[in-house]
Amino acid sequence: MVELGISGRDARGVGAPSGWRRLAGTRGYDRLVRLAVALWFLFIAINTVRTIAQSGALIAASGADTLAVARLVSYISLFFFVTLIAGLTLLRARPLAQAAGLQPRLSALLGSYLVYGIPMLPPNTQLGAGLHILSAALLLTGNALAIFILLRLGRSFSIMAESRRLVTEGPYAVIRHPLYLAELIATLGAFIQFASPWAALIVLVQFGFQVQRMRNEESVLALTFPDYAAYKERTARLIPALW
Repeated sequence: MVELGISGRDARGVGAPSGWRRLAGTRGYDRLVRLAVALWFLFIAINTVRTIAQSGALIAASGADTLAVARLVSYISLFFFVTLIAGLTLLRARPLAQAAGLQPRLSALLGSYLVYGIPMLPPNTQLGAGLHILSAALLLTGNALAIFILLRLGRSFSIMAESRRLVTEGPYAVIRHPLYLAELIATLGAFIQFASPWAALIVLVQFGFQVQRMRNEESVLALTFPDYAAYKERTARLIPALW
């Protein structure tokens, strides 16, 4: 998600045709996009509530064990994560600039939502208790970190490559895309539960789109925020001190 701010301009696509700039700069377009994204994440939240209820009923019927409790907590974390996204989407500030063209939008959508194809695959029924616990721990860690990072972003949150405010404190002082790192941790947790060649393909393709999202966002930041180059020089993209 992008956290950039510039002043004195209307929302527009950087380098976009004038017609698209006019459309993207309207309040109606902004409200429509907000509503669509918020409704999608509210749909995920409702499904997560069902999963939480099923997990709670299973614990009540069979007794609480470490794995069941870890799963329940990870589902609750996911619920707060997607609910927070829905709320921030409705409350966020209007974009001041945005990446132009179809590719940034496709990369953002596929990078965000391809991962939800993993639970549609057959689960891996051969996992031992250790891998189950590792999966739950990764899901819990990734979702908890994502919530913490989203609270840092606040109204700067965005799915698309859009500019609002440059956030450089907290985890953003170390890496430029900490929210994507948190999502990757949670994705690996989900992959363990559904490990298969198809699941691996989804993870790899989704990560490829995430990398392209990072590039798109960094391009918008570099074009519209003068101090971004210095910030980029002193931070890693995704993995501290490595990349």
